[in-house]
Amino acid sequence: MVEVAVVSSDNTTASRLADLISAHDFRVTICTPDTLPAALPALFVVAMPALASPEEQVIERLRADETTANVPIVIVSGLPMNELQSVPYASDWTIAIVPEPVEAPVLIDTINFLLGQGQ
Repeated sequence: MVEVAVVSSDNTTASRLADLISAHDFRVTICTPDTLPAALPALFVVAMPALASPEEQVIERLRADETTANVPIVIVSGLPMNELQSVPYASDWTIAIVPEPVEAPVLIDTINFLLGQGQ
């Protein structure tokens, strides 16, 4: 089973996303920006409430670390797409953006695509 880490400061958001993902045969770990999992997951789902948030700092740290630089990340956010696409890492091929409100099929298809399991 593929391990996915959901990163969010908001417990309600983290639980909602974890429920959507775990319903599709993924093992999900919920963590905060300060408590990333010890074991490296196959993919991170980062719920980003704002730019310059702790969640954005997680993305920057993951990309700056050689060990995690290529781990796929799905950014889930209600921010306008033009704001999200303006950040330096948005053009990274291992990062995808899923808008809020999240539609489960879109999130799961995006995860599968980033993991190379797309149809």
